Amino acid sequence: MTMNSGTDRRGWTLVCGLLLVMTICHGTISSGLPTLDKALLADLGISRGDLKLRETIFLMSSGLAGLGIGILTRHIAPRRIVIAGLLLMSATLYAYSKAATIGQIYALYVLFGLCFASSHVVIIVLLIRERFETRRAFATSVALSGTSIGASLFPPLMVLAQEHMDWRHLLASLSIVPLLILPVAAFLIRPPRGAADPTAEVLVAPVSMASTPRSRLGVILLIVATFGTFFGSTAFLLNLFLHLQDIGLSPRTAAAGMTVVFTLGLVGKVAVGAAAERWGVQTVWSTQHVLLLGGAILLTISKPAFAWPGLVLLGLGWAGCYVLTQVVIADFFAGPKLGQLTGWFIVLEAIGSGSGVWLAGVFYDHFGSYKPAFMLCCALIVVALVAGLFFRREAMALKRAALV
Repeated sequence: MTMNSGTDRRGWTLVCGLLLVMTICHGTISSGLPTLDKALLADLGISRGDLKLRETIFLMSSGLAGLGIGILTRHIAPRRIVIAGLLLMSATLYAYSKAATIGQIYALYVLFGLCFASSHVVIIVLLIRERFETRRAFATSVALSGTSIGASLFPPLMVLAQEHMDWRHLLASLSIVPLLILPVAAFLIRPPRGAADPTAEVLVAPVSMASTPRSRLGVILLIVATFGTFFGSTAFLLNLFLHLQDIGLSPRTAAAGMTVVFTLGLVGKVAVGAAAERWGVQTVWSTQHVLLLGGAILLTISKPAFAWPGLVLLGLGWAGCYVLTQVVIADFFAGPKLGQLTGWFIVLEAIGSGSGVWLAGVFYDHFGSYKPAFMLCCALIVVALVAGLFFRREAMALKRAALV
């Protein structure tokens, strides 16, 4: 397919639609719902490890769903997958408001994983690569910034709402939101002009696209870098609200801390997309790992005085790592099977994220502190940084060899 500047301009409408859906879907599930943890722990009488297994189930579900969606997008329009995800999210939130046991919550988080995957990386990568010929890194970073917008908005709103209603009524009310945005999202994420029929929406990387040279070592290094990044960062992010309260912050202040992380994440995602266009994806990717590591170390110290600078660095570092990891994967596996290969890495990200958040909860139950788990996370971020640097060298060598 030949793309032009008009296609790029129309593509920004698509980006706005993806941004809206990710703000509501990802902001609610990833950052809004964890603010209910204290109420759930008291109501259900369970340990943190048991509760955080919920996130592991969710992350594994979203990862496997991402793989399935990568295959399905060869036959089903991605737009339809996004709309179906919003409908499922509304029903799942309402069912969550009626849950009485941790087992029921586990089952519902399987469904939340499907909702999450319906507007996650596979869909965005395929749509962006089809609609944009240039500035793909920037367009991807803007679309993915919906996670940070939602994550900065939902925690304080959820904490405020809990002061006026219990968690069950809150979830029932929240189930209406996906239905409210559905018509707008369906309009914005509409088929490209000139599509002859609905199946024209089914987007795969053009067969004519030259594939990036790959090697087994490059794949292994990318796997290690991806796993370490997602294990360490997600363990911090999904235990952050409880950790900030453990070190002496009030619920409102802890929610404000999460808002800082994800607001800076929003700025960071857009900024790294622009920076990557100027200085190169690999260089900026490594820089973001350094920022992520700095924030992780400061938060591991577990002192209120170090919390705020730690939150700043964590927000900026995670934003860049999250966006650019997807861009690096998409560039490395560019070709007609991009959807499936991206889906496999979504599974890897889910395994890393799920392992990190669950083990952090288990470590807390065993040691009475998040510090041992966070020290492990810092070590894995270092491993990811080193693997990323070696991957950069390997990728450059492959490109030089391909030009010979």
